[in-house]
Amino acid sequence: MNNTSLEKKSTKSTKSGKVMETSFMKCLFVEPALAYSFQIGIEQLKAVFGRNFESRFQSILRGTVPNAIAFGNYFVLKRSGGFSKIFLRKLLRQPGQFIRKSLIQIADYVISRIHSNCLKRLEIEGKTLVNETKTVSSINFNSDGTLMALVCNGTAKLSWMLSDNSSATCVATLEGHSGSVKSVAFHGTAPLLATGSSEGTLKLWTVLSNNTSAICVATLEGHSSLITSIAFHPTAPLLATGSWDKTAKLWRLSSDNSSATCVATLEGHSDWVNSVAFHPTAPLLATGSGDKTAKLWRLSSDNSSATCVATLEGHSGSLSSVAFHPTAPLLATGSWDNTAKLWRLSSDNSSATCVATLEGHSLNVNSVAFHPTAPLLATGSWDKTAKLWRLSSDNSSATCVATLKGHNGIVMSVAFHPTAPLLATGSTDDTAKLWR
Repeated sequence: MNNTSLEKKSTKSTKSGKVMETSFMKCLFVEPALAYSFQIGIEQLKAVFGRNFESRFQSILRGTVPNAIAFGNYFVLKRSGGFSKIFLRKLLRQPGQFIRKSLIQIADYVISRIHSNCLKRLEIEGKTLVNETKTVSSINFNSDGTLMALVCNGTAKLSWMLSDNSSATCVATLEGHSGSVKSVAFHGTAPLLATGSSEGTLKLWTVLSNNTSAICVATLEGHSSLITSIAFHPTAPLLATGSWDKTAKLWRLSSDNSSATCVATLEGHSDWVNSVAFHPTAPLLATGSGDKTAKLWRLSSDNSSATCVATLEGHSGSLSSVAFHPTAPLLATGSWDNTAKLWRLSSDNSSATCVATLEGHSLNVNSVAFHPTAPLLATGSWDKTAKLWRLSSDNSSATCVATLKGHNGIVMSVAFHPTAPLLATGSTDDTAKLWR
């Protein structure tokens, strides 16, 4: 084989490996329970192997590409410096049949291989490997705070809040999606709920007057991949969605809220769109992406289109969440670089300047949310905590005033109650918690 052929083969292998690396990291972005189980399992393996953990576990996993991804990803997650990237890319530079599998299938395969290769050794030592980690990945309150919607293990659930907000009782499970539900959002005024799923469909649900259940009134198709985020416009009959297909979409609701039509597809991000948020008063939409940027989109006067007016750069990791302040000209972003940032919008909303970087979490920030009235921002993180940050009087900085510990897994979502002094958090430990 000549040098040209070898060069082409090497390039092809490298590209294939990069595809697998990118695909699997995307999978972990939306299925963090998988990454969390890897971390717990590998910590147990380290206890078994001791100082020889790296070399011995490498030899076990080197035989299959997915296992190599899992092992390499562990080092990426643990922030072990340049070694993690070099090791990951080295093991991924080989093509394989797994490229053609869906992201979830790849993840499932990784877990099963880790189990089959290592479980016997762990059993000998009297230890067990985590088999499954369940997740509460998204939380949203309705406008009066009587209902809370959760995405729990890929299913949307409605929970009724007790009158004293001391607890919540599940009253309905919303079934109908053929794939896992990944995002949920209530309409601001109407008894309407939207859910987005892994197969790329969006469903609209009408909440019954007694708040005991919801009926699916429409299934909306248009995205070609998983829907990561949903937001209703605060006043207009408009809905926004973000997706792994690297786009956001605008959907116009019918007059009776029984259906919606896609009126615009917003293209511009070079990676998946993970979060969308409407400005509370201005004709503005924010999107956060895996390309490490947020974008500001100005809506047209008839809400039939949107134009990108600004790209916000500054994070060194994928953006996981975006949120507008309810009254101040401020945008918050959360990122996989372990930080949240505050951005001050210009007077004409055509740009934004970063005024503060909030450091304190030791791992990825998954979710950000402003309090509806108090000068507070909440953040949720892979470090199993949520934090409360008090904004300065001029909104140019924020100070951490509380670290909420109690979850045994990644904090995936944070949401403030609209009227009560209450914060809800959802986690990969299969629980949602209410904090007063």
